Amino acid sequence: MQGEPDNISGLQGSGATPLTPGDPRRIGAFRLRGVLGSGGMGRVYLGTTEGRYAAVKRVLPALAEDEDFLRHFGHELDNLARLPGGVSAKLLASDRTARPPWFATEYIPGITLSEALRLHGGALPPESLWRLLRDASAGLRSVHAAEMVHRDLKPSNVMLTTAGVTLIDFGVARAADQSRLTKTGMVIGTPAYMAPEQATAGKQITGAADVFALGSLLLYAANGRPPFGDGSGLELLYRIVHEEPDMGDLAEAVPGLAEIVTRCLAKDPADRPTAQELYDLAGDHTLPLTPAWGGGGGGGGGGGGGGGGGGGGGGGRGRGQGRPLQAGWRGSSARTTTSAARSGATSSS
Repeated sequence: MQGEPDNISGLQGSGATPLTPGDPRRIGAFRLRGVLGSGGMGRVYLGTTEGRYAAVKRVLPALAEDEDFLRHFGHELDNLARLPGGVSAKLLASDRTARPPWFATEYIPGITLSEALRLHGGALPPESLWRLLRDASAGLRSVHAAEMVHRDLKPSNVMLTTAGVTLIDFGVARAADQSRLTKTGMVIGTPAYMAPEQATAGKQITGAADVFALGSLLLYAANGRPPFGDGSGLELLYRIVHEEPDMGDLAEAVPGLAEIVTRCLAKDPADRPTAQELYDLAGDHTLPLTPAWGGGGGGGGGGGGGGGGGGGGGGGRGRGQGRPLQAGWRGSSARTTTSAARSGATSSS
């Protein structure tokens, strides 16, 4: 066995916080080094094995005997294993029969879109918006080709890495809270980025819902605010179904992109472009040669239900192993950050 990394100099630069007395020290083959995040469904640890880092997600013990939750957990693990390479963090190991069950994915240094905008205080420049569209639509194209739907695409589920965009949190269900509409055993979505059909019970959810969400997060990245405003879940869903989004000055600043976003946000799913069409449209525009994500120290994404620790497909948040991202998404003035890991389990952005 290769030598494992030591304790990351007190976790500095990893985004992880120290283990508590109640935390395990090992899960499966993974030696735990710190906590990347926690939420209503589980806990996410930074682990190491055979010389590599991993994000290890363990379900809360209280849910370990919930048959509905465990059935959905297994279904989401199957989906995570089916994801095409390069879309999200790779599944490394799992044990769905353990009590509580767990899984581990590769640990990806990066920063979420919501973190990037929060840290750098504003919108992404036009060239970065085009890159975001290209990379995110490429990921969705692969997901949809595998006959899967993300269903919860939002800024905190988009990791910006030195290699481009990684989609995270393909999610095991989380307990209901004020920022999410969920039911144990089924992820419904985050109100601010849900498509109209997700807000209507009984409607079939297809990849077109992900396209709507991509349009919403592009507007968020362009204007620095949610396209349908703030408020309670029901208020947001009413606006999404019945009102038009706040386009800000996107039409004047980046007219070609504004037209694409408008198509993405069509109320009728049949009127929206496919992920393949979006990728082709983005490819018509000049893109930066290097990742241009707003710089800064990388956050750590690993596969699974955000910081909630229960979900498939990528992302404990945190600063990534002390390796800064390339500058460019916010220009050469981008600054390094070493903020603590954030949990996706309770984030609505």
